[in-house]
Amino acid sequence: MSDKIIQNSTRTPIVAVMGHVDHGKTSFLDAIRGTKVADKEAGGITQNTRAHEVVTDSGFKITFIDTPGHEAFSNMRSRGAQVTDFVLLIVAADDGVQPQTKQSIEFAKRDKVPLIVAINKIDIKGVNIQKIKTELSSYGVVAEEYGGDTLFFEISAREKTGLSELLDGIQLLSEVHELKSVEPREGTLAEAFILESSLDKQIGNVALCILKSGKLSSKVFGASKEGYFRVRSYLDHLQKPINSVNESQPFWVTGLRTTLPAGKEIYCVESEDQARALVKSLNVEQEVSEVKLQTSDDSDKEALFAQMLINREEVKQGIEMKKLNVIVKASTEGTLEAILEYIKTIKNDEAEINILASGTGNVTEDEITRAKLAHAIIVTFQLPTPNKIATYAKNEKVLVRNYDVIYQMFDEVTEVLNSLGEPVEEEVEIARAKIKQVFTLSDSSKVFGSEVTKGLMLKGYRVKIQRNVGGDIYELGRGKITSLRIRKDEVREVKKGLECGIVLDNKVEEEVQEGDEIIAFKLESSY
Repeated sequence: MSDKIIQNSTRTPIVAVMGHVDHGKTSFLDAIRGTKVADKEAGGITQNTRAHEVVTDSGFKITFIDTPGHEAFSNMRSRGAQVTDFVLLIVAADDGVQPQTKQSIEFAKRDKVPLIVAINKIDIKGVNIQKIKTELSSYGVVAEEYGGDTLFFEISAREKTGLSELLDGIQLLSEVHELKSVEPREGTLAEAFILESSLDKQIGNVALCILKSGKLSSKVFGASKEGYFRVRSYLDHLQKPINSVNESQPFWVTGLRTTLPAGKEIYCVESEDQARALVKSLNVEQEVSEVKLQTSDDSDKEALFAQMLINREEVKQGIEMKKLNVIVKASTEGTLEAILEYIKTIKNDEAEINILASGTGNVTEDEITRAKLAHAIIVTFQLPTPNKIATYAKNEKVLVRNYDVIYQMFDEVTEVLNSLGEPVEEEVEIARAKIKQVFTLSDSSKVFGSEVTKGLMLKGYRVKIQRNVGGDIYELGRGKITSLRIRKDEVREVKKGLECGIVLDNKVEEEVQEGDEIIAFKLESSY
């Protein structure tokens, strides 16, 4: 893309709102927009990147990108920093600098994006604002009052105090930096940056974008490395139809043939021929880049070969890592990327995650079949499972878990992974007999006159005696079969349909009666 600046042309600033989870990013945007997005957030956190256009009292436009605060969404925050002019760092006055606060600072510094700090929740009693400013200064974010160049604002999103001053500060910073328009790539009309992409049930594949350069005023063709498409419509940040899109404006584009990777570009051209040629050109550029990467460092190849030898030796010695096969589905490309990035880090000394498949959209029958064959679990995010698919999964005995809160997914996957290292013993029924009469011998031991109703009852089997009361199963006792008799003859086994007398090694304390059942079982261990 050309970095040539178009002179005498200013544009709307793009501000990425970043910070730690629950520090009030979405609540801040609710306060300045007069909405209640935060109330609808599952678990109280923003799950997907969102973009909003806000007009201040003075008529100044600002585009805000709302990025998730959970650590799993680091790629989304990184993308927010890549496309933005300023980073608005929200820090809760009652919580201070936290891991995602530090990470947001790192993203801003990496991409050389100016920071603005908003200390939120100042309405809470007993907060120490100076302490937070001092803490931030240790990470290179120094307030002007301490000799630095970072603008600090004290706000309360809940009480709506300090918001006007903050918006005025963003306008002032925009004027100081004299934001200029940028020419799009040669031969194109405009360039859009993809924040999110998903499959919508009503309108098909869509993408949430920021227009980085150019202007869109007609239905053009969009091109990326993945292919091209004819634009069906443009929607504003509220998803209402619009006829044109200006630089820095957030918008939804429809008509995509498939979901597109978040963090990539869509180039807009006038004709289908131009779009087709541009796709080829983009893929050639990628191939050249990959060749350079492959030949840049032979040490990487040596390290990979060494790791292959280690893995091979581990397999020989039987000490290779156990794997939990997982299929991951999400509502959007951005959240899918975040989930995959984090879930790959979940491991312990004995087991690790193996991503069997992933994608956006609902779980399919083919994926359930694949999960069954690979003994995999399926986890989905913000995707309720259709009844037909849920029934199919149940019949195939495949676990499909749906989540609306990201950290619940990670916690449960971690629990499943940790259980792989420990054998789980399961009682498997192998035979069953129904008690018809109970006899007491002279030594007080009991003989259970029974009919074998399932399987083959063998002497030496471990058994338990159960009673069914209105569908509820109660266990009366356990033991091992020490004697099996058919009439007066001692036998080793009794087939289904035959009657016999059964004696156990343990005395059953509970009163056994006609209709109770003797269940023979074996223990099977699984990992």
